[in-house]
Amino acid sequence: MSYNKNKEELIYWAKLLNQKGFVSSRSGNVSLKVDIDKILITAHDCYLGYLTEDEILCVNLKGEILEGNREITSEKLLHLDIHNRFKDVKVVLHAHPPHTVAFFHYFDDLDIFCFEARFYLGNIKPIPQDTPIVTDTLPILEALENSNIVVLKDHGVVSVGIDFKSAFGLIEILEEQAKVNLLIRNFKKYEQRSIIREMFQKRYTLLSEEHIRKLVDLVNNDKEAQELGRIYDLTCTLAVKNQDSNKVVCFYYEKGKIVKTDDNENAEFVIIGKEEVLKKIFNRQIDPFVASTQGKVKTKGDFTKMSKWYPVLVRTFKLWEQAPVE
Repeated sequence: MSYNKNKEELIYWAKLLNQKGFVSSRSGNVSLKVDIDKILITAHDCYLGYLTEDEILCVNLKGEILEGNREITSEKLLHLDIHNRFKDVKVVLHAHPPHTVAFFHYFDDLDIFCFEARFYLGNIKPIPQDTPIVTDTLPILEALENSNIVVLKDHGVVSVGIDFKSAFGLIEILEEQAKVNLLIRNFKKYEQRSIIREMFQKRYTLLSEEHIRKLVDLVNNDKEAQELGRIYDLTCTLAVKNQDSNKVVCFYYEKGKIVKTDDNENAEFVIIGKEEVLKKIFNRQIDPFVASTQGKVKTKGDFTKMSKWYPVLVRTFKLWEQAPVE
């Protein structure tokens, strides 16, 4: 009555739950019906990723231990009630897939974004849980009448099937869709923030007095830019010339602080570009360094020398995104 082959199969799938990240440490439990009134079930406080045969107990449907000398899992009521209610169920998996747990902590409705998943997942709703161990199995049993997988809010999932592959596959599909939902909802939030920011963000006329004042204020009032300027000793003159209008603005840096601006075209470093390209640079549609190396703008001065100021200039250009041009 040792059921060695059944135990080997149970160990294989228990370890796979751990390898896939669906259980960790001593979480999760597994049971397998091996006879009309007998099940194999994992012991209390075992590590599914390193499960051994002596951690698998044979019990009857009343929960009486028939074989083994370990304590039965603390979720024995859950497993026994499922096996007693659903005679065709062979496998019960209780796991904690992280994306599923995270998604249903915040949301109640899961959107299905994969055609294949629609064939396996129904309208998944989380079942509230008030205790760390399931004490009221009735809501779970009722939910399992409609779907072979249910979500326990902040507690994980219970999946059942006629074999390990079918029960495991449902957890895998649900975890995938929970992850996709989290990604898409995060992207939507980012898009919404971007749209709102663009709607209300002030835009400036390229190299106008107002634009120049804003660029200077952004750099001089940023602690990180000032600290980097001091560390890397950003002291030089840098001019930007609009090739279409011949407008020139020269920024005078002293240890990262812009102390003066004028129209000096004879700066140490000069960036010359058409208005269309300069607008794209200030709106960060084109990276300023890429614009230089790819010849989208002309440059004067020893720009290899500027490499020592790279961290400061990266911070500067990042700040200037907050002053987009029309």
